[in-house]
Amino acid sequence: MTTLVKTFKNIIFVALIGVIAFLLSGVVLMPFVGVGNDLRFVFSYSLPIVLMLLGVSLYDRFVSGRRQPVMCSIKGLNPLMLLCNLFLLVSISVALSPLMRLLPEAQQSVPTTVWAVVTMIFIAPIFEEILFRAKIFSVFRSTLSPTLSAVVTSLIFAVMHGQLSVALEAFVVGMVLSYTYISQHSVLAPIVLHIFNNIIAFVLVNFEYQGRTIEDFIGDLPFFNIIYAISLVIIIINLIFVILAYRRADIKARGYSRVSTFD
Repeated sequence: MTTLVKTFKNIIFVALIGVIAFLLSGVVLMPFVGVGNDLRFVFSYSLPIVLMLLGVSLYDRFVSGRRQPVMCSIKGLNPLMLLCNLFLLVSISVALSPLMRLLPEAQQSVPTTVWAVVTMIFIAPIFEEILFRAKIFSVFRSTLSPTLSAVVTSLIFAVMHGQLSVALEAFVVGMVLSYTYISQHSVLAPIVLHIFNNIIAFVLVNFEYQGRTIEDFIGDLPFFNIIYAISLVIIIINLIFVILAYRRADIKARGYSRVSTFD
């Protein structure tokens, strides 16, 4: 019961920090309403994330019962692992595409000017991974197993993406990124993976011709069923490694818990 209460307390505090960060950002950015679309996009995205990162870091340091250091070993940049996980993310996107076509179409208008592109492809992955995988994940690790911490963190990650169709894919992507962080013991790995994922997402969002989206093109391909089947095979194979990695992390965490109890 104590663990459940602490977990809900962490959820409430993280949510409040997020709400305050976005409200404060709105107040700060209000005088700059007339600024060009490029700079407005950069600041309207970056400022709330930075403020939320600061707030969660302070909460993790002074309020949360368990403070974990950010894992950032350069050894976590395993090229083969990153390539496999990138294929996994692409496969997930293909597998979800029929469902996405049934959901309300997401309104994704992203400026294509230099700083907007830099923000989406590079700045966003860096700050989001430090915020979600390193800090928010650490907060929930004070009361939950690595697997449940990843689930809660990915749910928050999904909610912050807003629209249902985007949030659904964001949750699944969040679980893969959390798995990458746990298995590679480094936040650098999900940052690099997130960068490549955003590059693909940016291309897909802006890949339109006469009002047809990339999902329309993929769905109309004569060999779509083959692509879809290959994607499912990739997902199933990788799912085994993901589940095993989460299971190993949970067993390891329980071992640490028993040791601390005996101490």
